[in-house]
Amino acid sequence: MADVEIVRSESMAYDEALRASGVAHDEALHAALDTAETEQTRAERLQAATVARAEALRAATVARAEALRAVSSEHDAALHSAEERRATAQKQAEEDYTRELGAAEAAAAAEADAAYQAEVEAAAKAHEEALRAAEVAAQTALERAEAIRSAGIARAEAIRSAGTRRAHSLRDAAAGYEEALREAAHARSDALKAITNAHDEALQEATVGYLEALRSSAPVPPPSVPVDDMDLDDDSDDTESKGPGLILIDDLADETG
Repeated sequence: MADVEIVRSESMAYDEALRASGVAHDEALHAALDTAETEQTRAERLQAATVARAEALRAATVARAEALRAVSSEHDAALHSAEERRATAQKQAEEDYTRELGAAEAAAAAEADAAYQAEVEAAAKAHEEALRAAEVAAQTALERAEAIRSAGIARAEAIRSAGTRRAHSLRDAAAGYEEALREAAHARSDALKAITNAHDEALQEATVGYLEALRSSAPVPPPSVPVDDMDLDDDSDDTESKGPGLILIDDLADETG
């Protein structure tokens, strides 16, 4: 009777151990499946966050390139406009100078011709009236000299006035050109600064969204599976059998991009 009871006890213990081992296996399998599903969800979130960040970077880069192109076009247009105004002012100054110089030359030539005609007439009268012609010729020569001197003075004054006005016109045109260049450079600098700030803000927002996605997709460690230890009492020389003690699944390290 004692031998029969020992065999029955060993069989029950073996069946209990098999049952416990099957339960532990099922729980470990469920835990592994849950962990795999969690990791898959996390990977999908990381992929979506990476795609969103790449799109944000591309959009910010395209916007920056468009803004730089617009600023360069505006700067080129401002330079072209300044060059046209400068060329127009210089051309106008040259035309005014040439016109005034021609008028002064014509007036001087007319006065010189009038003096010459007066001298010819005086010479003719001097030939007819030799005695009185000397005094008349002397007076006429003085008048001619005074007329020539006055004409020369008027011509020099006209040339000086025209040159002064031309210099003032050229100075004003150069000042306007330099002011236009400064305004275009300031406008380009302000636009580049605004574009750079917008690009930095877009990059910062994309990076913050990416980090938030990383934190929200962090894996949750699975619960530990408790297993009861079972001891088999054996009066014979059989070895002692044990069920699985503890199953640990290491948490995957966070991947940062």
